Amino acid sequence: MDVSPWGQLTPEEVRRRVRRGSPLTLPVESAVDMSEVSGVARALRAALPDDLHVIASPGGPGGGPRLVVLRLVAEAEAVRLRGDLDRLVTEFRHRAGALVARLHATADSAGHDGEVEEFGATWTADEHGEHCRFENVVTGEVVEASVDDPDAVDPYFLLLFAQTSHRHNAVHTACVEGFHDMVRLLDLAGVTRSR
Repeated sequence: MDVSPWGQLTPEEVRRRVRRGSPLTLPVESAVDMSEVSGVARALRAALPDDLHVIASPGGPGGGPRLVVLRLVAEAEAVRLRGDLDRLVTEFRHRAGALVARLHATADSAGHDGEVEEFGATWTADEHGEHCRFENVVTGEVVEASVDDPDAVDPYFLLLFAQTSHRHNAVHTACVEGFHDMVRLLDLAGVTRSR
Protein backbone atom coordinates (compact mmCIF):
# COMPACT_ATOMS: atom_id res chain seq x y z
CA MET A 1 0.00 0.00 0.00
CA ASP A 2 1.50 3.35 -1.01
CA VAL A 3 -0.79 5.40 1.25
CA SER A 4 -0.69 5.00 5.03
CA PRO A 5 -3.87 3.70 6.69
CA TRP A 6 -4.25 7.08 8.40
CA GLY A 7 -4.43 8.99 5.12
CA GLN A 8 -2.00 10.90 2.94
CA LEU A 9 0.09 12.26 5.84
CA THR A 10 3.50 10.95 6.80
CA PRO A 11 4.28 10.64 10.52
CA GLU A 12 6.46 13.77 10.15
CA GLU A 13 3.52 15.71 8.69
CA VAL A 14 1.28 14.47 11.50
CA ARG A 15 3.88 15.64 14.03
CA ARG A 16 4.03 19.12 12.46
CA ARG A 17 0.23 19.55 12.33
CA VAL A 18 -0.60 18.65 15.92
CA ARG A 19 -0.64 21.60 18.33
CA ARG A 20 -1.21 21.72 22.10
CA GLY A 21 -4.94 21.93 22.68
CA SER A 22 -5.76 21.31 19.00
CA PRO A 23 -5.94 17.57 18.34
CA LEU A 24 -5.57 16.27 14.82
CA THR A 25 -8.31 13.91 13.65
CA LEU A 26 -7.47 11.43 10.92
CA PRO A 27 -10.03 9.15 9.24
CA VAL A 28 -9.08 5.49 9.03
CA GLU A 29 -10.57 4.40 5.73
CA SER A 30 -9.09 0.92 5.48
CA ALA A 31 -10.13 -0.43 8.90
CA VAL A 32 -13.10 -2.74 9.17
CA ASP A 33 -13.41 -3.10 12.95
CA MET A 34 -12.06 -1.48 16.12
CA SER A 35 -9.28 -4.04 16.54
CA GLU A 36 -7.93 -2.89 13.16
CA VAL A 37 -8.36 0.78 14.11
CA SER A 38 -6.44 0.07 17.34
CA GLY A 39 -3.69 -1.61 15.32
CA VAL A 40 -3.43 1.43 13.03
CA ALA A 41 -3.26 3.68 16.13
CA ARG A 42 -0.42 1.58 17.58
CA ALA A 43 1.47 1.73 14.28
CA LEU A 44 1.17 5.51 14.07
CA ARG A 45 2.07 5.92 17.75
CA ALA A 46 5.26 3.91 17.21
CA ALA A 47 6.28 6.30 14.43
CA LEU A 48 5.75 9.48 16.47
CA PRO A 49 7.73 11.17 19.26
CA ASP A 50 6.87 10.47 22.93
CA ASP A 51 4.92 13.71 23.41
CA LEU A 52 2.29 12.68 20.85
CA HIS A 53 -0.53 10.37 21.91
CA VAL A 54 -2.82 8.51 19.50
CA ILE A 55 -6.36 7.46 20.39
CA ALA A 56 -8.42 5.04 18.30
CA SER A 57 -12.04 6.20 18.00
CA PRO A 58 -14.99 4.38 16.44
CA GLY A 59 -16.28 7.70 15.16
CA GLY A 60 -19.83 8.82 15.49
CA PRO A 61 -22.86 9.97 13.54
CA GLY A 62 -21.80 10.84 10.02
CA GLY A 63 -18.24 9.60 10.43
CA GLY A 64 -16.41 6.33 10.54
CA PRO A 65 -13.42 5.23 12.57
CA ARG A 66 -10.68 7.76 13.17
CA LEU A 67 -7.50 8.47 15.03
CA VAL A 68 -7.19 11.44 17.34
CA VAL A 69 -3.62 12.66 17.85
CA LEU A 70 -2.86 14.81 20.91
CA ARG A 71 0.29 16.78 21.68
CA LEU A 72 1.02 16.21 25.35
CA VAL A 73 3.06 18.23 27.80
CA ALA A 74 6.68 18.52 26.66
CA GLU A 75 9.40 16.89 28.72
CA ALA A 76 11.01 20.30 29.42
CA GLU A 77 7.74 21.63 30.83
CA ALA A 78 7.31 18.47 32.91
CA VAL A 79 10.77 19.04 34.39
CA ARG A 80 9.85 22.65 35.17
CA LEU A 81 6.62 21.49 36.85
CA ARG A 82 8.20 18.69 38.88
CA GLY A 83 8.18 20.55 42.20
CA ASP A 84 4.55 21.62 41.66
CA LEU A 85 3.58 18.05 40.78
CA ASP A 86 5.36 16.69 43.86
CA ARG A 87 3.47 19.16 46.09
CA LEU A 88 0.17 18.19 44.41
CA VAL A 89 0.76 14.46 44.91
CA THR A 90 1.89 14.98 48.52
CA GLU A 91 -1.15 17.09 49.40
CA PHE A 92 -3.53 14.70 47.62
CA ARG A 93 -2.12 11.70 49.49
CA HIS A 94 -2.27 13.57 52.82
CA ARG A 95 -5.88 14.61 52.32
CA ALA A 96 -6.94 11.22 50.93
CA GLY A 97 -5.28 9.40 53.83
CA ALA A 98 -6.86 11.60 56.48
CA LEU A 99 -10.33 11.48 54.90
CA VAL A 100 -10.25 7.70 54.45
CA ALA A 101 -9.03 7.26 58.03
CA ARG A 102 -11.89 9.48 59.26
CA LEU A 103 -14.34 7.50 57.11
CA HIS A 104 -13.13 4.20 58.60
CA ALA A 105 -13.18 5.61 62.15
CA THR A 106 -16.73 6.94 61.86
CA ALA A 107 -17.96 3.79 60.10
CA ASP A 108 -16.55 1.73 62.99
CA SER A 109 -18.38 3.85 65.55
CA ALA A 110 -21.71 5.60 65.01
CA GLY A 111 -21.55 5.73 61.20
CA HIS A 112 -20.84 8.64 58.96
CA ASP A 113 -24.31 9.30 57.44
CA GLY A 114 -22.69 10.34 54.17
CA GLU A 115 -20.53 13.01 55.79
CA VAL A 116 -17.21 13.23 57.61
CA GLU A 117 -15.53 16.06 59.47
CA GLU A 118 -11.85 16.66 58.64
CA PHE A 119 -9.53 19.65 58.14
CA GLY A 120 -12.05 21.84 59.99
CA ALA A 121 -14.71 21.22 57.35
CA THR A 122 -17.62 18.98 56.47
CA TRP A 123 -17.13 16.64 53.52
CA THR A 124 -19.79 14.54 51.81
CA ALA A 125 -18.64 10.93 51.54
CA ASP A 126 -19.98 8.94 48.61
CA GLU A 127 -18.62 5.39 48.75
CA HIS A 128 -18.81 3.45 45.51
CA GLY A 129 -16.95 0.22 45.00
CA GLU A 130 -13.35 0.55 46.14
CA HIS A 131 -13.43 4.37 46.05
CA CYS A 132 -14.98 7.18 48.01
CA ARG A 133 -15.64 10.65 46.64
CA PHE A 134 -15.16 13.25 49.35
CA GLU A 135 -16.41 16.74 48.57
CA ASN A 136 -15.99 19.77 50.79
CA VAL A 137 -19.52 21.13 51.19
CA VAL A 138 -18.34 24.75 51.27
CA THR A 139 -15.44 24.93 48.79
CA GLY A 140 -16.34 22.10 46.40
CA GLU A 141 -12.87 20.57 46.71
CA VAL A 142 -13.00 16.92 45.63
CA VAL A 143 -10.77 14.10 46.86
CA GLU A 144 -11.62 10.80 45.17
CA ALA A 145 -9.68 8.13 47.03
CA SER A 146 -9.21 4.40 47.18
CA VAL A 147 -10.64 3.24 50.51
CA ASP A 148 -8.12 0.39 50.67
CA ASP A 149 -5.06 2.35 49.49
CA PRO A 150 -5.48 6.11 49.92
CA ASP A 151 -1.89 6.67 48.70
CA ALA A 152 -2.85 5.32 45.27
CA VAL A 153 -2.63 8.01 42.61
CA ASP A 154 -5.20 7.84 39.84
CA PRO A 155 -4.43 10.46 37.14
CA TYR A 156 -8.07 11.45 36.70
CA PHE A 157 -8.68 11.79 40.45
CA LEU A 158 -5.46 13.78 40.89
CA LEU A 159 -6.42 16.15 38.07
CA LEU A 160 -9.88 16.62 39.60
CA PHE A 161 -8.26 17.45 42.95
CA ALA A 162 -5.89 19.96 41.29
CA GLN A 163 -8.85 21.61 39.58
CA THR A 164 -11.20 21.77 42.56
CA SER A 165 -8.65 22.65 45.25
CA HIS A 166 -7.55 25.79 43.38
CA ARG A 167 -4.10 25.40 44.98
CA HIS A 168 -2.30 23.64 42.13
CA ASN A 169 -3.01 25.86 39.16
CA ALA A 170 0.37 25.37 37.47
CA VAL A 171 -0.20 21.63 37.10
CA HIS A 172 -3.89 21.99 36.28
CA THR A 173 -3.17 24.60 33.59
CA ALA A 174 -0.43 22.43 32.07
CA CYS A 175 -2.90 19.58 31.59
CA VAL A 176 -4.36 20.98 28.38
CA GLU A 177 -5.21 17.43 27.30
CA GLY A 178 -6.61 16.55 30.73
CA PHE A 179 -6.12 12.96 31.84
CA HIS A 180 -3.57 12.21 29.11
CA ASP A 181 -1.30 15.09 30.18
CA MET A 182 -1.56 14.04 33.83
CA VAL A 183 -0.57 10.48 32.92
CA ARG A 184 2.48 11.84 31.06
CA LEU A 185 3.48 14.12 33.97
CA LEU A 186 3.23 11.24 36.44
CA ASP A 187 5.14 8.87 34.16
CA LEU A 188 7.94 11.37 33.50
CA ALA A 189 8.21 12.03 37.25
CA GLY A 190 8.30 8.30 38.02
CA VAL A 191 5.23 8.49 40.24
CA THR A 192 3.57 5.10 40.57
CA ARG A 193 -0.05 5.46 39.62
CA SER A 194 -3.01 3.16 40.07
CA ARG A 195 -4.07 1.20 37.02
